[in-house]
Amino acid sequence: MMLKGKGWNLQVLTECCCYLIFGYLLFRLTYSGEYLNYVTPRMKPYLYGMSALMLLWTVWEGRNLLTPQYKANLSRSFVFIIPILLLAVRPAAPGGSSMIQNYDGPGISMAAGNGGGLLSARGNQTTPSEKKDSMADSQEAFETDTPSENRTATKNTGSPEGIAEGIADESVDESADETVDESVDETAAREDESPWYDLNGLDEDTKTITIADEDYYTWMYELSSFYEKYEGYTVVMKGFIYKDPEIEKISDFALVRLSMWCCAADLSPIGFLVDCSGTLDFKEDDWVVVKGALEASTDGESLMLKAQSIDRAEKPATEYVYPYF
Repeated sequence: MMLKGKGWNLQVLTECCCYLIFGYLLFRLTYSGEYLNYVTPRMKPYLYGMSALMLLWTVWEGRNLLTPQYKANLSRSFVFIIPILLLAVRPAAPGGSSMIQNYDGPGISMAAGNGGGLLSARGNQTTPSEKKDSMADSQEAFETDTPSENRTATKNTGSPEGIAEGIADESVDESADETVDESVDETAAREDESPWYDLNGLDEDTKTITIADEDYYTWMYELSSFYEKYEGYTVVMKGFIYKDPEIEKISDFALVRLSMWCCAADLSPIGFLVDCSGTLDFKEDDWVVVKGALEASTDGESLMLKAQSIDRAEKPATEYVYPYF
């Protein structure tokens, strides 16, 4: 039952206040950049859009402010209480080793995509030794599939039959060689192709890679995908120290950062194992800059930085890594 006349509609007033407060807090979270602790940068336009929607909703609902209602049902506004409280009194952003220990994945993520590989002894990434074995197997398969008489020069006996056989064998040899050469040329061409992303911080003259905060994921992708090109390069990168019993079996610690694909619920560690060959003067979760040579671990199952220096560093303004280019 609606009562016509002067006065405020308490129901509409409460709902408008909830919409307005929620929209304002969401806008402040987005504008300040703090939203990056919870979702990726791709969500920014959607958050702004939601803030604008809350403002429009407030204006639309406000038309009924002066239309009194016989009985207000304030419980309808409770749905906004929890999100308003979460935005007004935000919990501490997850991070550090405590987040990794709650991570259900089997290792340190190194490859691109949600189905990417892993970089610890517990992972299943295609490791340096496996890639070399794969190349050896391919060569062995080629030699096995190609008859030996087609891979070696046939001696000419001087008879017409021998001459004909020699010509046929040489033709087969040339055809096989051309096929191999073309395959090698295509492989080399693919390796020489420039990536579609920028490799900032690469100095090929000194064989040094300096990884800036904004280029972290780009280089994680590049080094894990094409590590053969950079084996022996000196890498300078920042991250926090993470220790784990499985990791400490093959290295001193892992230098990682947390990557976020969608939201804080899917944070996962991404980085390198580090061998410092000495006493470590830093504790777990400390942010450091490691300078070291990129190489494979002794068991050939992981990529590792052979540390030359480890220096204390400040936590970056944007702590998380967002895995896209």
